[in-house]
Amino acid sequence: MNFVFDLYNTLIDIRTDERRQETWTPVVEYFKAHGMKRVDERSLAESYERYWKLFEERAKAERVYVYPECDAVSVFESMARAAGGKLSRSQAEEALKIARRASIVWLRPFDGVKELLEKLRERGAKLYLLSNAQAAFVYDEIKDCGLDGVFDGVLISSECGCRKPDKAFFGILFDKYDLDKSATVMVGDDAQNDVHGAHAFGIEAVWAGGGAVAHEKELLDIIGA
Repeated sequence: MNFVFDLYNTLIDIRTDERRQETWTPVVEYFKAHGMKRVDERSLAESYERYWKLFEERAKAERVYVYPECDAVSVFESMARAAGGKLSRSQAEEALKIARRASIVWLRPFDGVKELLEKLRERGAKLYLLSNAQAAFVYDEIKDCGLDGVFDGVLISSECGCRKPDKAFFGILFDKYDLDKSATVMVGDDAQNDVHGAHAFGIEAVWAGGGAVAHEKELLDIIGA
């Protein structure tokens, strides 16, 4: 049996606030250190939203995916140009990481989540991660929460250009790891992205409101003793 897990609010309990001033203060400092002096928290927050929307609209117009995913590193590169400067790809990625870290109110694994994953694996399950996230910071957060190395496969939306509930995103995972639809269950807290997305793709799903651990019995019953 294969279990495909969502990450945020399923395995990891997280709250972020991208709109608060404190999120953008260290980014302002980073931009100024790289020669962009006329920036402030409000201008960068508005620039981020503007370019994210522009990239998203452009991707939708290309009609490659029904639910395209933006690359936030490219967004930060555009923000720098709009501020009259320039960031390399690696510098833009660092600026994104700075913003992400400052936006986090809390980030922690749900109590008992590692034990749950171990129980599933002990019963012969293979574990996969399918997450709508940015590769620039998601792997660090997986590691910070002690979940690195526990999955048989990981797929992140920003690396694929599409996101849940797009059937293409599920398809990339299944093709990459040669998964059998009849032996795979999606587990996630988002009814639209995780549950309806999985059903549209043709696999079963468990809605994990409150986190996967809250549904431990249901998950263990699926795989059996």
